[in-house]
Amino acid sequence: MLAFLARFLLLLSSYFVLTRLLRVFLRPGARRSAPEAANAGSMVRDPVCGMYLDPRLATRLEYDPRPVYFCSEECRRKFLAAPPGPTRA
Repeated sequence: MLAFLARFLLLLSSYFVLTRLLRVFLRPGARRSAPEAANAGSMVRDPVCGMYLDPRLATRLEYDPRPVYFCSEECRRKFLAAPPGPTRA
């Protein structure tokens, strides 16, 4: 009876480990770091503070014909006070 219980617990724990691993590998975008997410096109970087954020929630400014995104109005004001030089395309 003890051997049956030990096998059952081993089988049950193996099942949970396998399901956990499958969840991690079958959801490719769920655990990306900020730079990886930015490369995937879902996040943008604030040029002032370096924070990554969703462009739909960001403060946007058209600058040197590309849009620039900011996490807050304060970062936008800092950028406008001392903008970087012209960018090269």
